[in-house]
Amino acid sequence: MKVSNVNSERNNEELARRLGFLRQARHVTLQRLADSNGTQRSNLSAFVTSCGKTRNIAYEKLDRIFFSLGLLQDGTLTPGLHRWQVDASMVSQMCEILITNDFQSALLMKLSSGSGVFLVVQVTGNILVFANIENSALNEVNKGLEMMSDRVRGVTLDRSGDSSIQSFWMTEDDVRVEKLLLSLFQS
Repeated sequence: MKVSNVNSERNNEELARRLGFLRQARHVTLQRLADSNGTQRSNLSAFVTSCGKTRNIAYEKLDRIFFSLGLLQDGTLTPGLHRWQVDASMVSQMCEILITNDFQSALLMKLSSGSGVFLVVQVTGNILVFANIENSALNEVNKGLEMMSDRVRGVTLDRSGDSSIQSFWMTEDDVRVEKLLLSLFQS
């Protein structure tokens, strides 16, 4: 059963892209999202793979799904720490979300070993994004955030910095990680 398009001002294509990005960046399966939000995996899959052309799911359920992934209806991030694993194919969507949120400042940290990149973004005082990005996507990140380059500081870490940032990434206590990441912006 196809849901009628009662709320036509919503951009289904953009919603589908965001949903695809967020679930992939957070390593959440469509099945888990469907189960926890009272819908069918096939409906979510059809929505994402059709780029929003097929919508067999109510906007209210989509809003709940986005909230569970850390995004509000207007595209702003929810308060807290957002951890994203980002490959090269996901960079443009990541940058679009960050720009939409008009972030305050960012640190783009390249590991000294050349094996990876971390992006720490302070959107506001209580919204942080911590992204682990594959090394080959560094130029795409710079290009994607170019319009806000005055807010992005690039840093090449030394071995000690490599160890610290990788330790932050592996620490499961989000409150502790948030405090540690916020301290990076005060130095």
